[in-house]
Amino acid sequence: MFILQHLPIICLVLSGQICVVTSSCNAKLENSLFDDLIGMMLKLKGTGHGGQGNISTKKDTPAFTAYRNTQQTLSSNAIVKFDKLWTNNLNAYDVTTGVFTASMPGLYHFSAVVMSVDGKSLFLHLWHNDTTTAGSYTKGDGYKTGTFDVVLNLKKGDRIYIRCKSHDGQKIFSNDHNYSTFSGYLIAK
Repeated sequence: MFILQHLPIICLVLSGQICVVTSSCNAKLENSLFDDLIGMMLKLKGTGHGGQGNISTKKDTPAFTAYRNTQQTLSSNAIVKFDKLWTNNLNAYDVTTGVFTASMPGLYHFSAVVMSVDGKSLFLHLWHNDTTTAGSYTKGDGYKTGTFDVVLNLKKGDRIYIRCKSHDGQKIFSNDHNYSTFSGYLIAK
């Protein structure tokens, strides 16, 4: 904690530190000093004008949310194709292949919800390039949902997709309520 004499009282909380400033400056100078202080703090944190932190802008952040609004019958080892998009920054997800390709290296979060057809089993895996990561298996009466929720370190060009385990004829259920979705986005560079 630090205290400066002869400035108006201003309290800020930054990284757990409280700064108290007292003074007798005029309002115009006080506002200018305050704006400068805020600008410097934002630059240090990487969120301000010209900051050097890890915060990306909306336009340069790989992010997607894809969904299905119809059923998909899967052959052995087929990739699930979420063929509609709500978000696809940098066009990283390809609806024709069902594959997300990392346009930059970093830490990514992926999640999916996939619904089975009424009373049918559904066995899927989330793949990173040619390696399985998380699995989802649903079985039993009624419609069931399998989920994926993983964080992965990716290199530029790495591919992420959901693939059917080696059983022919499995079906992904969805309709106009969009029950089956797949999302991913860059957390940190």
